Amino acid sequence: MGSERALRTRLSLKNPVCLSLDIPDPAEGLALLEEIGPLAGMVKVGPVPFLSYGEALIRKAERLEIPIFLDLKWHDIPNTVHDTIRHLPSSAIRMITIHALGGPSMIQAARQACEELGDNRPVLVAVTALTHLTAGELHLIGLPTREETVRLLGAMALESGADGLVLSPKELPLARSLWGRDPYLVTPGIRPRETAVANDDQTNAASPGEALGMGADLLVVGRPILRAENPARALCEILGKLKA
Repeated sequence: MGSERALRTRLSLKNPVCLSLDIPDPAEGLALLEEIGPLAGMVKVGPVPFLSYGEALIRKAERLEIPIFLDLKWHDIPNTVHDTIRHLPSSAIRMITIHALGGPSMIQAARQACEELGDNRPVLVAVTALTHLTAGELHLIGLPTREETVRLLGAMALESGADGLVLSPKELPLARSLWGRDPYLVTPGIRPRETAVANDDQTNAASPGEALGMGADLLVVGRPILRAENPARALCEILGKLKA
């Protein structure tokens, strides 16, 4: 219980909604960061914006005091992952992802690098099964069911030093039943019930309220906000329903 409280206190997010800023255009992405980034608890930066305008994005986040979730899902040999994390470009980066499939030695190296960054180290979360993967796709790559994959990879990742896990809403009850409140659970695939998203590849989605009720700590929301006619209003509506 102590580690769970310390972790959440250290993050001290204003709300559990993480805006997924998957915008390739620098001008549009930076404008959205300034307009609606401060409303969210955290802003997730994936490889597309990071490679396109990462330095400008990080500097603006620093100025606006927006915590960044750097979602690059590292999956490499332990030394490479360790050295990558040791050279994070900003203390505004408060959370990072690795792939649990990298194994115990890689996760241990990632945790060691985080610890070497000191008191302001980022929260380390391990991706179990990507949220788009169906049962058929998991079978093709040699993995069991989603639930069993989360059980096996999640246990290994947490024992190896991960602070938490990235998993779909459908695995939240299983994760909480297995590991209690300690792991920090990050949930992509968040879709408000009234919002339809064209060409949606999230096959294991849930509404914000459902995911929070099942034990999520951080709700990653992208397209339902970014594709809305008024992104600020869409984000505020999600926050309002969570408070209701």
